[in-house]
Amino acid sequence: MKKILIIVFLLFYGKSFAQYKFDFSNLSISESKVDSINYYYNKVLKSKREEKKKFEKQFFQSLPNNHTEMSHAMYIDSSKKLIEYEENKHKKNYIPKSYIINPWVKHLSSMDYNDKKEYYRKYFNICIGGKYGADYMQDGFEIYKRFLVDTEQASIEMNKLNDEQIESIFWFIFDETHPEHNEKKISLYNQMMRKIKKYNSRIAYLLEKSYNRVLSAKKGH
Repeated sequence: MKKILIIVFLLFYGKSFAQYKFDFSNLSISESKVDSINYYYNKVLKSKREEKKKFEKQFFQSLPNNHTEMSHAMYIDSSKKLIEYEENKHKKNYIPKSYIINPWVKHLSSMDYNDKKEYYRKYFNICIGGKYGADYMQDGFEIYKRFLVDTEQASIEMNKLNDEQIESIFWFIFDETHPEHNEKKISLYNQMMRKIKKYNSRIAYLLEKSYNRVLSAKKGH
């Protein structure tokens, strides 16, 4: 069933993307940089134990350090996957690759990276300034997971940021078209609040403030 859905997705979007030629020259990151990220990401998937840790570090270090570069990198990656599909879909025995909307951040959100300060500094940086957009531009690049599984450390590192930066990260997590009707996001907010309140009242306050701003800004949209 999953393979069928992937093929349907690619067939549907393939028609619209086939008529476009992508120009990445004006973006803040190069195709070669994206290729490098994917090279290490694929190495991580195929490795185990100590070798996996080595490639995870290289994958992490190859990721951009700010939101603009990260969003451009993900745009290039998504576009190249669609281009590859268009170029190969008529070939005999061609099997489309599994389409995961944002595989890098899915792995990033679950990494057990040794240097927590470096890990959170980069993760926060790529989320600051984020707003709801394309498929890969949502849910705060899944950074919310860190506040559920590593609440204390995530709160310690976030507390080093200024109020504006913290609010920006929380905005990116909850920003969407109709947040007041999204039961999953409402539940997520309550879970995060319960956990964060135990460790840092300042961050809990900014979470509440940011969430209410999202609700107010999107009301009636």
